[in-house]
Amino acid sequence: MLIPPPLHFCVKSVAPWLCCWIGIPPPSGAAGAWLLEPRCLQPGGPSEPTWPHPAALSPQRPPRLHARPSQAPAVEVVPAGASYNPSFEDHQTLLSAAHEVELQRQKEAEKLERQLALPAVEQAATQESTFQELCEGLLEESDGEGEPGQGEELEAGDAEVCPTPARLVTTEKKTEQQRRREKAARRLRAQQAALRAARLRHQELFRLRGIKAQVALRLAELARRRRQRQARREAEADKPRRLGRLKYQAPDIDVQLSSELTGSLRTLKPEGHILRDRFKSFQRRNMIEPRERAKFKRKYKVKLVEKRAFREIQL
Repeated sequence: MLIPPPLHFCVKSVAPWLCCWIGIPPPSGAAGAWLLEPRCLQPGGPSEPTWPHPAALSPQRPPRLHARPSQAPAVEVVPAGASYNPSFEDHQTLLSAAHEVELQRQKEAEKLERQLALPAVEQAATQESTFQELCEGLLEESDGEGEPGQGEELEAGDAEVCPTPARLVTTEKKTEQQRRREKAARRLRAQQAALRAARLRHQELFRLRGIKAQVALRLAELARRRRQRQARREAEADKPRRLGRLKYQAPDIDVQLSSELTGSLRTLKPEGHILRDRFKSFQRRNMIEPRERAKFKRKYKVKLVEKRAFREIQL
C-alpha cells in the first residue's frame, strides 16, 4: 500500500489506534522513520506488521446478562378445565378457582367502600362536640385555679421540704504523710486490678471447651439462617418481583360457564387475548415492569372552524 505524501507529516500526531485502523504501524522509533519516505509493502511480506482486527476489540456482552430473570416457563399449561370439551370435575374445579378470585376481589372492594364511606348521622360531628373536643384539657386546669388557699398551702409545704443550705466545707492542705498514704493506696489498687485481670485471663483457659461449644452453636445458627434464605430465594425465584411503582396483578382466569360449553371447536367461543397474555407473561417473568394504560388528556381546547367553502353554500 502506497502512503500519500500529505499523510507522512500528520500521522505522527494521530493516535495509535487510528494507525491500526488505517493499516499502518504507530509512529515510534524505526516506524517513525519509515513513515518519512514512501514505500510499498507487499501483502504477506516479512516487513508487513500484523495488527488485530478492529472487530476483535469490540466490547463483549458479560455472561451475567445471559442469565434469565425468572425460572418461570414462558408459556404456562392451562388447567384441564379450560379445554373445549372438559370433564365435569375439571370444569367445576376451574369454576371454583375463578369464583374464589371474584369473591376476594368483591371483599376488597367492599372494604374500600366501608373505609371511604361518610359517617352516619348519629356519629357525625356537631358544633357542640367539636367545641368540647377543642376544650378537652382546658377545663381541668381551670378547676384548680379557683381555690385561693391551695396555692398558699403548696408554697408552705415547699418551704418545709427544702432543707437549709449546708455550710461550705473548708478544704485543708494535705500533709506529706497523707499524700504518701494516698499514693500507696492508689498503687495497691492498681496492683490488685492487675492481679484480678491476670486471674481472669488464667480462668479463661479452662473455659475453652465452653467457648468452642458457643462458637459451634453460633455457626450452626448462621448455617440454618443461610439455608432458610436460600430456600426463600429459591421459592421466590419464580414469583414476580416489584420492579416499578405498580404491583403485578395476575390476569383473570379464562373460563366458560356450563351453558357456554360446546363440544365442537367450530362453535367454540374464544376467551382471552393472545397479545394480552404475552404482555402479562413478560411481567410475570420480570422482563418488564407492570404498567397501566396511560390516560389521554387533551392539553388544549378543541376549536371548531367552519371552512369558507362550506360557509359560502347557501340553501
